[in-house]
Amino acid sequence: MRTQANGWQYFVATLLIVTGVINVIQGLAAIFTPGFFVATETQMLILEYGAWGVLLGLWGVVLVAAGLAVLSGSAWARVFAIVLSALNAVAQLAFLIAMPLWSVVVIAIDILVIYGLTAGWPIAVGDSERSREASYQAGYRAAHDRPRAAPRPTSSPEHGHQQSTN
Repeated sequence: MRTQANGWQYFVATLLIVTGVINVIQGLAAIFTPGFFVATETQMLILEYGAWGVLLGLWGVVLVAAGLAVLSGSAWARVFAIVLSALNAVAQLAFLIAMPLWSVVVIAIDILVIYGLTAGWPIAVGDSERSREASYQAGYRAAHDRPRAAPRPTSSPEHGHQQSTN
């Protein structure tokens, strides 16, 4: 199912692309200037700086691709971007001690992306016209068609059993 792009889609796509580009830049920084990311003995660094750089760079490219795919308006791109944003938010928890401010900002951005992809998603192209026309036709038919059987009378509270108040 395809949708027309609206403001939320452009907003979400922009956030995904910017986050992806920043990840690519961080990956390049980890590859070419590993001194930028300093880890003390108390902080855990599972991979070498070069491996982190490649991983961040590839993750950034995937986020940029998801942002561009969101602009297509297809449902698979929407689901793909929701999954990536959720994974990105969870992954930022690992960097919370090393870069707390950046991690909190990225988690907030990921939450905005998920919100935009779920609550701010537009209706499918043509659905509004079809549903408007269908509701008009249903109302017209209801007003002009003859009932098949006479409706059964119902008793109202005024005509029901009354208790004496004497």
